[in-house]
Amino acid sequence: MAVTELAPVGFAVVDERMRLLYANPEFVSVHGLATRDCIGRTMNEVTPSVYATTVETRVAEVLSTGTVHRDVETRADIGEATKQLLLNLFPMCGNDDEVVAAVIAVQDVTGFHEVAELRGLRLHAEWTDRLDRTQRVGGTGSWEIDLRSGQVVWSANLCRIAGVTQPPHTLEQVLALVHPDDLKLARASFTGRTPTPDVEYRLCTPDGRVVVLSSIVEPVMNDAGAVVALRGMCVDRTARRTAEADIRAAVVRVDEMTAQLKDEREIVLQLQRALLPPSIPDVEGVELFAAYRPANSSAGVGGDFYDAFPLPDGRLAIAVGDVIGHDIEAAVTMGRVRNAIRAYAMQDPLPERVLRNLNRLICLCGDMTMTTVFYGVYAPQDGTLRYANAGHPHPLLVRGDIALPMAHRHGLIAGAVQHAEYLAFETSLQPGDALVVYTDGLVEHRYDDIDAGVENLCTAVTAPHLPEPLAELVPAVINAVAPEQGRDDICVLALRHRPGR
Repeated sequence: MAVTELAPVGFAVVDERMRLLYANPEFVSVHGLATRDCIGRTMNEVTPSVYATTVETRVAEVLSTGTVHRDVETRADIGEATKQLLLNLFPMCGNDDEVVAAVIAVQDVTGFHEVAELRGLRLHAEWTDRLDRTQRVGGTGSWEIDLRSGQVVWSANLCRIAGVTQPPHTLEQVLALVHPDDLKLARASFTGRTPTPDVEYRLCTPDGRVVVLSSIVEPVMNDAGAVVALRGMCVDRTARRTAEADIRAAVVRVDEMTAQLKDEREIVLQLQRALLPPSIPDVEGVELFAAYRPANSSAGVGGDFYDAFPLPDGRLAIAVGDVIGHDIEAAVTMGRVRNAIRAYAMQDPLPERVLRNLNRLICLCGDMTMTTVFYGVYAPQDGTLRYANAGHPHPLLVRGDIALPMAHRHGLIAGAVQHAEYLAFETSLQPGDALVVYTDGLVEHRYDDIDAGVENLCTAVTAPHLPEPLAELVPAVINAVAPEQGRDDICVLALRHRPGR
């Protein structure tokens, strides 16, 4: 045995009576023996009982069957230390290959295990840190429940999401955080042997917040296939659910506001219709028709208006205007402007004076807004028209199959400058001629300039297929040229010279 005396591995030879026949110095050192006085004594006498029993069981198997035991790890409390030992047991045979003894090779691997354990702890800590950082970025947390012991384990980020400084250790501590309305659902998810794959519930944090969690659950089974634990991943859905609730509330508010605006728009429409003339006068020698179409958008109701009324001298006053704005103030201003035009016309019907007085009124009244106005005085007997224009689109003069804007200078929009003066112009309508006065909503399109709109209007009003009576012609022209999604009101007043009618 001289070859084993200096070996770094402990060697011992044991006979069939479990007595030590030989032990090298390393074997003595590993087992904390003082000397080799152990020779002749049994393993049970010189080593701890639990360890000795483990060794003797394997030695007996070696002696009886010749079995070799390789790399058997065991723990032994030797002195005040617990050592991790690696054992190899094999038979020693005589000349006739009969097993005569068992050889025990023992190596103290405690240091290796400590290093491996430290490495494992360091690796565990590193991966735990990586997992925690990943969960923080993703707003997730992990958990596990041992269904046998009731022990609960939460990840650090799940604790952050739930607003707790100490993780819960039992199921009851977890359920104490669950919103009362979700308690039944959560309990079933955490305790069922066939868990719900995906469940959403709320937690009430210690600082008074409500957190919404979506939890994905999976079972953990033992070798027999029984569910012994549940583990899952939670996703913090609080921000998403809050945003969804805000969107739903916003939709409700929008619907309410839309309904309110619709009601308000209907009120303004009723007001505007009430402020427009209830009827068009029937004057000998004149075919007259007026149409009004409100905007079909949410911009509101504008202040477009028309008027036609007989003057004391038998002539006919006509007016078409557009108050700036789309609200109830515009509608109210429209009514006041129309009434003012009538009042000034009864005092002095000359167009240049009516617009001058109207302009001064609007400038002096702070609650009235600027207004475009075309105003004229028509003599049915000879077709003479005297008119003035305060920033309004030029009317069309339709003669036969030709329609052209009337050529004259614009005056300033009423309400822009207090001392503005207006020029009057005259023209004569021949029998069958028509005058078409309109507001800009008829010719203004989103993607075309106003000149193109006026050109389209001239083409439409002279189209051969259109009916001749103004009561049919005007609506057909509006349908032909008005924008599909009108952003502004449309007002049209048409007059045709019909002598002897």
